[in-house]
Order: sequence, then structure tokens, then C-alpha cells
Amino acid sequence: MTYVIDVLNLLLFVLVIRVVLSYIPAPPGSALVPITRFFDAITEPVLRPVRRIVPPLRVGGTAVDLSPIIVWIVILIVRGLL
Repeated sequence: MTYVIDVLNLLLFVLVIRVVLSYIPAPPGSALVPITRFFDAITEPVLRPVRRIVPPLRVGGTAVDLSPIIVWIVILIVRGLL
């Protein structure tokens, strides 16, 4: 049981890093590109199914991806039930 909670906590941490990195522009060739790709590769299998159900919210000329928030809430609920 503790192992599952640890994995969920790690996923929350990685999710926060991905969200923060999404606000930092990574020019091609910079050292940030492989780091961003690494965190994208870890979180995308979790976020993609949610994104299929809840597409990004259009706000003016941009879109807000709600999938990290939804995944965050689901993880907190699951963790609370354990």
C-alpha cells in the first residue's frame, strides 16, 4: 500500500514539474529540450486519455489544458482512499 502512495506522490511531483516546464520556452538546441521531453514522456501516457475526454478549453486566442488539473484531483482522491 505504501508503494502505491509513493508512486502517486512521485507522479504528482513529476506532473508539477511538467506544468512548470510548459511555461518556460525551450529554444531548439538548449539543455532544457531533453529535460522537457523526458517529463513529457513520463506524464503523457497519463494525460493523453484525459485530454481525449476533456479537450483543452479555448480562452480567447489560446487553449488551457485541463488534463493536469483533472489528473491531479483524481490522484488526490485515490490517495485519500488508500
